[in-house]
Amino acid sequence: MAQLLSTCFLVLISVQLVKPFAVLELKVNSFTNTSSSLCEQSKDCQVFFNVCLNYTQDVKSYRQACSSDTGLTGPFSSDPSSITTAQIHLPFNLKRLGTATVIIKAWNEESSNNQPTENLEIGYFATKIDLTTSQKWSVGEQSELRFFYRVVCYEFYYGDDCSVFCRSRDDYFGHFTCDDAGKRNCLSGWQGEYCTEPICLSGCSEEHGSCGVPGECKCQYGWQGPLCEECLPYPGCQHGTCKHPWQCMCEKGWGGLLCDKDLNV
Repeated sequence: MAQLLSTCFLVLISVQLVKPFAVLELKVNSFTNTSSSLCEQSKDCQVFFNVCLNYTQDVKSYRQACSSDTGLTGPFSSDPSSITTAQIHLPFNLKRLGTATVIIKAWNEESSNNQPTENLEIGYFATKIDLTTSQKWSVGEQSELRFFYRVVCYEFYYGDDCSVFCRSRDDYFGHFTCDDAGKRNCLSGWQGEYCTEPICLSGCSEEHGSCGVPGECKCQYGWQGPLCEECLPYPGCQHGTCKHPWQCMCEKGWGGLLCDKDLNV
């Protein structure tokens, strides 16, 4: 009579998906092993899981789908009181999020170096899951296995398809933070697409002034004043003004190149 070995695991498996960048988080909540001949009750049976995703529609290929680019958890005691957490990161080339088949295989740890072999496989499960990004956990359940999963964007990636990249920074290449949608929000005093343009002193002439840091107003050659709105007259001009740099427009009663001759004398 087959003996029923029930185990309870909490296994966190993080699968990194590239192009776009996402993470599949999967928790194996409970596993019931009916292959007693491969996991004797008299021994402290150690079990590990082999996990991968399959994107083809060919169900016959599922058995071979985990031959590469897979992740293995560490071994866990089959004692239901032993609840252990493990984490695995796997790269996947995923062009678009959608539906895929998650394949979970359970193995007896007696195989050397945790390498799966057919004769030590004690559980095989394949079920379709939705790879839409969400912070909420979904439930996957078969007769001998119960697990939870969710897909979240990898760090610094945003959007439904995790294709928007945004990393907060405050340096030469930008001064911004990222909101929940991956949109750049400029830090105070900065503007522009990548927040690299400083906002000058309020009122600073856009035509004759500029700034290298927020709140500054640096005048162009030939201009002066706190807001760079005053032209510089010709050097030596005494009783004259200017509308443009280097002019010397004499006031009433004065003449000469430097407006230094009193015309009333």
